[in-house]
Amino acid sequence: MIEKGFNQLYWGFLFTMLDFRIQGFDVLPDFVGYLLFASGFGILAANSMYFKKASKLNIPMIILSIFTIYERPKQEPGINIDLLGSIVGIVSLILGLLIIYYLFAGVKEMSVNVHQDIYEEADIRWRQYLMLQIAVMLGFVIIFIPFLNFLYIIGLLAASVVLMFVIMGFMKRCGEQLANNP
Repeated sequence: MIEKGFNQLYWGFLFTMLDFRIQGFDVLPDFVGYLLFASGFGILAANSMYFKKASKLNIPMIILSIFTIYERPKQEPGINIDLLGSIVGIVSLILGLLIIYYLFAGVKEMSVNVHQDIYEEADIRWRQYLMLQIAVMLGFVIIFIPFLNFLYIIGLLAASVVLMFVIMGFMKRCGEQLANNP
């Protein structure tokens, strides 16, 4: 069951970290990712209280992510700021950070006395995820700097995709190693 739980988290990261839209529709909707997280947290909850905490915070994210399945493509040039969208975005960011923090804390708790390598890597992956989110927030300032904004966005995109695959690989290893020797 542990391996299945981590497999759900594996796929959840694919849907939540990769944003690909066609005509405003999210091809890999976050909604599906948060449902996969819910399934994974439910399976792993007996192994760590942190998965239970993540599960509780995941519920509002499922609801909030429904509204991001379709986003009308921007028609006017320039930057449009939507107050309600900004508030929802900030709440989603905070909830998302807490969910991922608890996820990695749960991995650390499961591996503390058995798999020191997984314990240490969970800490590293959490810090990398946090740094990526801070870099994304910094992007809202950098978008106003010509030329640098383009390079920054390309760098963020590359870093995000690389980190997504690294975290997914880590979830796969957690499932294999913690299931064989919990």
